[in-house]
Amino acid sequence: MEELLVFDIWAPFAYFRKGATTTTSLTFAFMPRSSIEGLIGSFLGLESHDYPERLKDAKIALQIINKVCKMPFSMMHTHTDYWSEFGIYLRREPFESTKRKVFRAPVKIEVLSNPHYRIYFAHDELLRSLKEMLSKHETVFTPYLGSSSMIANFSYEGLCNYHPHAPDDLVSVSSLIPFFEKMPTVYAEPGMTYAIEQNIPIHLTNERTLTGTFSAVYSPSGNPIKVKGVQIQEVLLPGGRLAFVAFLPTKIPS
Repeated sequence: MEELLVFDIWAPFAYFRKGATTTTSLTFAFMPRSSIEGLIGSFLGLESHDYPERLKDAKIALQIINKVCKMPFSMMHTHTDYWSEFGIYLRREPFESTKRKVFRAPVKIEVLSNPHYRIYFAHDELLRSLKEMLSKHETVFTPYLGSSSMIANFSYEGLCNYHPHAPDDLVSVSSLIPFFEKMPTVYAEPGMTYAIEQNIPIHLTNERTLTGTFSAVYSPSGNPIKVKGVQIQEVLLPGGRLAFVAFLPTKIPS
């Protein structure tokens, strides 16, 4: 059996911007793998040019704890190109026109309210270092969920053993279920809500280049999904409980 580190992360708000959106910036329904790598890098004190290379092959699974709740939010952006001239406008004459340049622009975005996730992490080199930081509730850089103003809290849940589970068995998977072209076989249950998120970033290089995208099946309520024909990992949680999770992809399959 191999070891898997488990921890929870939550915040009042989160914002994981979809790159294709323009006028109104939309958010993914959950934390993309690339953001999880950045979060783990913040715990360990890895610089932005360092963590993408060191975490690109890490085994990561994500479980939604709180129900997905999106809400619209308005904010004001300031044009930083005009800061050098800002003092001129503060010293203008009382009736001098300010219409020559617009310093601010209203922007509408979509944020996640009360997000809470459970992250499963395995890495040959960094697992022990991360365990030491989380178990002491310490971090090098401030953790946040998507935006630096959305500071997150976290809790260490334990170090667990895991092993691959037979893909032909029908199991209730607690995590996101990633796929590429062919959607996995999902067994729908009465009263359950299912959703699919597309074009989720796999990995961003240290030059901020996207290596590919994938899709995922999930329950917006955070309930386990019964699925068959997917590579699943069986995790022995503290207290003898079992959980079944699927690792997020590290690259596009050939």
